[in-house]
Parts: sequence; structure tokens; C-alpha cells
Amino acid sequence: RRQRQMCIRDSYDNCLSLGINTVYVHVRPFGDAIYKSDYFPWSKYCTGYIGKDPGYDPLKVMIDEAHARGISFQAWVNPLRCYYEDDAPDVSTTYKTGQWYDTKDGDYIVKVNSYWWLNPAYKEVTDLIANGAAELVSKYDVDGVHIDDYFYPTTEAYFDSIAFNASSYSSLSQFRLDNCSRMVADMYKAVKSHNPTALFGVSAQGNVTNNETQLYADVEKWSKEDGYVDYMAPQIYYGFDNGGQPFEQVVEQWDKMLAGTGKSLIPGLAVYKIGTEDEWAGSGRYEWQNDKEIIKRQILKSQKTSNYGGVILYSYQFIFEPDSNVKTAVNKEIAAFKPLLTQ
Repeated sequence: RRQRQMCIRDSYDNCLSLGINTVYVHVRPFGDAIYKSDYFPWSKYCTGYIGKDPGYDPLKVMIDEAHARGISFQAWVNPLRCYYEDDAPDVSTTYKTGQWYDTKDGDYIVKVNSYWWLNPAYKEVTDLIANGAAELVSKYDVDGVHIDDYFYPTTEAYFDSIAFNASSYSSLSQFRLDNCSRMVADMYKAVKSHNPTALFGVSAQGNVTNNETQLYADVEKWSKEDGYVDYMAPQIYYGFDNGGQPFEQVVEQWDKMLAGTGKSLIPGLAVYKIGTEDEWAGSGRYEWQNDKEIIKRQILKSQKTSNYGGVILYSYQFIFEPDSNVKTAVNKEIAAFKPLLTQ
């Protein structure tokens, strides 16, 4: 425990040295918990075995150390993505997800490739997810709850055909969009009911169309209407010269969606791409190698948006522990944008 505590202290000190005032920490990556939960088993990332108690509370340590440094702690959860196929049989049936897996009916929990996923078509499932959000803000001094872009894992009808066929919907797409919206609204309400000052936000894909047609995340609705989010943190992991989704155009699109709502725009920036070839960027394929100040330029552009609430740098590893082949490029980029974060 002492070794782990020293490690998180060092990590937070690194963040402070760069002017970072908020951390988004994964506390439920795969239907599990890096904390003592009534709803989800202990994560295998705590001990190597799913469901095994590590003998201390990692989340409390991480929160206490963050707050001791004046750093805001946002609890990052994946609401729908669950266990790897080899871990699922080891989940106790004292948990709902263990019970649902044990029935193997492809209903509340469904296998897609190598993972099991929760199906948000069912109220019992979204109630579990909302209860998990409520537990975080009621038992821990987190400053907010944050979810990312893992919504529906497939466009195939088999995933939720049982629920869809039993519904009154004629459109599978609208059925899924409404299910995700209900889940997000329930999480928002759960967070606010237990801690009105805690924030709730979504780090959706940067591509608005992909969100709505492939992941069934109605990001326009969540951005424009009340009762869904306090902020949007789209993953705008594109360069300025990206052939399909140029950064400047995308950040303006999100800013426009949030206009007049009072909600913040916190663009996610792709530090992990510094010094690398962007294979799918078309005309911007080599931009991350050739532009030595791309993140600085993106921060400056983001700061000019009407709803600017900061930026998120993805991720810690690629800032402070970069691969040796890009380390020089990363250090040069950090030197360029650090003054913007520490001023």
C-alpha cells in the first residue's frame, strides 16, 4: 500500500508541475470497481484476480492525495463495458452482473467479441448503473463522475433484439438512442441527488455523426437539453489538417451545440499522437510528426471557444512516460504548451 501511495503522489506531483488541476481516474473499467462497492466486484487490476479484496481502499487513497494537492478528482467509469470472457465466470452471483451472466440468456448482458456488455434497453440495467454512480458520490469525496465513448458496442441487431422486438419502437436506431439517453439522464440525476455540486460529464467521440449512428449516443440532445450533463468533453483527437475531421471545424461544431446552455466544452486532445503517423488522417497523415506545436495550437484554439472550460490531455502515460521513439518530440511539445497551462 505504501509503495502504491508513493506512486500516486509522484503522479500527482507530475501533474502539478505541468499546471494540471483535474485528473480523470479510471475507477470502473470493466464492470468492476477499484473501490469497495455494493454493486460491482473488486477489479482484477487491484490484485490480479477479479473479486479479490486488496485489503485497503485504492480510491480513498487516490482522492485524499489529489485533494491534498488541490487537484480535482473525477471518477471515470465505463457504464456498459463489462468483463473479459475469461473473467466472467469468476464474478460472484452476489452481484447483479454475475447473476445475469449465470443465466446466459443474451439478454441483460451480451457477449460481443471477447467482452460482455450490459444492455441499456432494460430499466434494471440502467438502475444498476445509476446506483453505481450514486454510490461513488455518496461514499466518496469525488468531485464528479465521468463517462467516455463506450456506448453500444455493435450496430448488429442481435445485441438487443429481444428487448427491441418487445418494445413499441419501429426504429432500432431511435430505440438505442433513447436507451442511452435514459441511462445518461439517470446517472446525472443520481449524481446530483447525492451531491448537487459534483459534476457529471461525457467524453464522447469527437465525430458527432459517429456518436449518433454507430454508438447511439445522442450527443446533440445531451448538449442542448437540461438534465444530461454539466459539460461535454469530446475526444477531438484530430489534427488541423485531418482529411475528414479537421480540428478547428470539429471544435467549432461542438461549441455551437453548447451555445446558450451554460454547459462547458472541455476538448480532449490527443497527446498520444505526438511524433507519430496518423494513418487514417488522409492529408494530415504526417501532421503529428511535422508540427512541433500542434497541442499548443489546439489549446489556443480551444481557449477561444465561447463555452471553454479547459482541455483534457490524453493521457498521463503519453505525457510523462512516452515511448523512447517519441520522447524528444513529446518533450518539445510540452515545452511549447506548458506556459499556457501554468500561466
